[in-house]
Amino acid sequence: MLVTGGTGGVGAFVLRELAARGRPVLALARPESAHLVAGEGVEVVEGDLTDLEGLRAAVESADAVIHAACTFTRPEVDVAAMEAMVEAWSRGPFVFVSSVDAYGQPADRQVAEDAASQQPLSAYGQAKVDCEQLLLRAAGTEGRGGASVVRSPIVWGPHDRLRDQLRWGATGMLYQAALAGDPIQVPGPGAGGHDWYGAPWVHASALARAVTECLDTPVHGTANAVSGHVGWADLAAELSRRLGGDSEISLVDRVHPDLDHRWHYRSDRLAASLAERPGEDWQSVLAAMIEGPGRERA
Repeated sequence: MLVTGGTGGVGAFVLRELAARGRPVLALARPESAHLVAGEGVEVVEGDLTDLEGLRAAVESADAVIHAACTFTRPEVDVAAMEAMVEAWSRGPFVFVSSVDAYGQPADRQVAEDAASQQPLSAYGQAKVDCEQLLLRAAGTEGRGGASVVRSPIVWGPHDRLRDQLRWGATGMLYQAALAGDPIQVPGPGAGGHDWYGAPWVHASALARAVTECLDTPVHGTANAVSGHVGWADLAAELSRRLGGDSEISLVDRVHPDLDHRWHYRSDRLAASLAERPGEDWQSVLAAMIEGPGRERA
């Protein structure tokens, strides 16, 4: 089977899960990073998302696809890559690692897996929707197998790429303030007319199990892969404790744009694969990320 994004945080855990199940893999990687995915049971196919002919050839040679690669900042590249891969897909299941950003901003706090996307959508979220539609329209046609769209929130796990996202991604404002010991303000209950703000998250190992399970049991549509939801105040307190920054945390009535997230996502379809295992609670995974290689200190 073909796996894209094997050198990224999500793909690395997918490769590890496939290896544990004894499944041979074709891993797409750039030449300069091929050594990061090479190993027993892994054959490296050189290429990236901009190499459309290489993508087509890789998909044509595989009997299943897990597409976990993403540029994050070049939506036109992501959509063109998916279009090329779907055109070349002719057999077996196809699993696409998407994002809960594809839901946009739903009216309801509790978001069902089959909920429609609601504007406004970020460019990243819209690209995910476009990729999903390309895949789902093709599923089951001309000999193709079943398609699974697995929507993921923030992914946490002990991997350098995921550590970078913790430091500089959606949670970066809290991380950097906690590292410096600066005061941290987070929206309190009732701010902006909503009673909760925080982050949905998934452990990378749980996401890998869910994605791999879809090879044998496609969801034939969309499923969420969410381990849990943590409020901003709790996350800020844990980051401050782990980083030793001693930040003062206060609840305020205003909502910073980076912290304007108030939705809980249902994850019923993949619940068995996502069930928490020892060490997969949010405090433990944060500790593994912060106290692992490259730890910063205030």
